[in-house]
Amino acid sequence: MQAVNLLPRDIDVPPMLRHGEGAAVKLSHVSRSFDGNRVLSGLDLTVRPGEFLSIVGKSGCGKSTLLRLIAGLDKPTSGTVTVDGKPATQAGDRLRIMFQEPRLLPWASVAENVAVGLRGGPDPTSVADALAAVQLPDKADFWPAQLSGGQRQRVALARALVSHPGLLVLDEPLGALDALTRLTMQNLIRDMHAKAGFTAILVTHDVAEAVALSDRVIVLGQGGILSETQILRVGPTTRGSAELAAIEAEILDAIFAA
Repeated sequence: MQAVNLLPRDIDVPPMLRHGEGAAVKLSHVSRSFDGNRVLSGLDLTVRPGEFLSIVGKSGCGKSTLLRLIAGLDKPTSGTVTVDGKPATQAGDRLRIMFQEPRLLPWASVAENVAVGLRGGPDPTSVADALAAVQLPDKADFWPAQLSGGQRQRVALARALVSHPGLLVLDEPLGALDALTRLTMQNLIRDMHAKAGFTAILVTHDVAEAVALSDRVIVLGQGGILSETQILRVGPTTRGSAELAAIEAEILDAIFAA
């Protein structure tokens, strides 16, 4: 177990308050096969309310399959996947997804795209608050084509969080961004997580990103969880520090040993 603080936060939210709004996720003896090929086998995983979990591993190890099961987009061949005790397919408004691409409606304004995340219909105040939270308060009337790639992903984040979900599932959402924009988005996601208290589950190929964002990182492979690293944030540690490098090296070793 490592104990470091990887990213500064501009607020200090007590864990009991931050975790109170997040959804609980549980996978019990989950297996998933495709055409006789077993990708996941008897996997058990519990994600605590308010936790930020990252899933890493080699290409083809089942990361996306696992994420789709948690998001309720697929069903296991055997076993159960629940969100707050209900099947993941019934999570409803408790769950939102960020994909690799922003998937914005090109014919709708930024504000209208964010409002898509509101099942109860447009709410200008909620939309304005969501855009302010992702630092785009002045872009409400813009079209997606007028935004940069990073700004479009911020809009996607606002759309995902405008309804205050208990679980945010992130499928490599920063993979197409340049390095500096990606770091900015990482800080924003981590800060939003601290403020809102939702549970977050991220799939990424970037081990440094997983360590920077997460409370826990699991390495997936051979149909199950190969290793698990818990990260406690108790002191000021910056990117590039020896502590950060040691955690990344430990995770990389587990990936390459698979």
